[in-house]
Amino acid sequence: MQELRIEGVSKRYHHVAALTVTTLTVAAGEFLTLLGPSGSGKTTLLSLIAGLIESDSGRILLDGKDISGLPPYRRGLGMVFQNYALFPHMTVAENVAFGLQARRLPVAEVQQKTQQALNMVRLGALAHRLPKELSGGQQQRVALARALAYQPAIVLMDEPLGALDRNLREEMKFEIARLHRELGTSVIYVTHDQEEALVLSDRICLMNQARVEQIDTAQALYFKPQTRFAAEFLGESNLFPCQVQKFDGANVLTLDALGLRLPYAEPLPASDNILLMLRPESIEVGSTTAPLPAGVLAVWAQIQSSQFLGAMTRLMVRVGETDIRVLQRTTSLSDLQQFTPGAQVQLWIDPARCHVVTA
Repeated sequence: MQELRIEGVSKRYHHVAALTVTTLTVAAGEFLTLLGPSGSGKTTLLSLIAGLIESDSGRILLDGKDISGLPPYRRGLGMVFQNYALFPHMTVAENVAFGLQARRLPVAEVQQKTQQALNMVRLGALAHRLPKELSGGQQQRVALARALAYQPAIVLMDEPLGALDRNLREEMKFEIARLHRELGTSVIYVTHDQEEALVLSDRICLMNQARVEQIDTAQALYFKPQTRFAAEFLGESNLFPCQVQKFDGANVLTLDALGLRLPYAEPLPASDNILLMLRPESIEVGSTTAPLPAGVLAVWAQIQSSQFLGAMTRLMVRVGETDIRVLQRTTSLSDLQQFTPGAQVQLWIDPARCHVVTA
């Protein structure tokens, strides 16, 4: 396993900046997801790593060796595309063997590695079928087997689940996670799907407007985003303008929209333009019988709408002129009775579950 490092890489098309990355390191064995909206630069970055396009500046280092000038076939990287890119006239085994044969390996070794790769993706029994005889999920497994067959240093995946229906996407997410866990191969994975990124990644590189917005673990990026863009792109969020005041050396945030002042123990961003983030699931609809927990703040709200989702209920509530999204656990029919539009409920807000981002 080898480390990949990107230093000062940029790419422009005419006068438009397509990508600017100062530094980015992918550790050996890491699963790194490039996440972002269309046009954010994630596919451009993957294409530069693969050698499909050339950068205007910078270096790409694999295990300390500069591979920027090498053609794709000499970089030792595996590639999995959204559209599978299988040869329709070749069998499953022939598709997987194609890259091995191109490297002029002995016939016996090609056969052995082909069978091993097919067994890894659980398609050993389908080696003699044509791609048209397979489901979409099976075709994507063939593409995975082909990329893994020659044991590449890193596997690059460009929206590999984008063409699959929901059920197959769920199945393939577990399959990709299993393969990464068992093989320990480094993976760089491109997607615009937040759920895929959260489920699969060791770290997420969130991209926005051709730049890296934030790199962190999936958990840290979700609960501790640094910017408004990161907070809104990784799940639902309530964002409130706030002002910072000092009391006895501690930070206190004033939220005029909610009529609240709450203590804030975390470090504040180096910006005067900040917002308080509250995830919908971080707000609790308070019990009418239980006392308010210590340290928790309460505010009255009116329910505007209610959507029953099974285990959870999504509420839109209003405090004054401010609409707030709340995701509440549903445990019984009696829970639903208090979620009637127009009803007054008390929202419990724990300062420990609040987080400040730059606007």
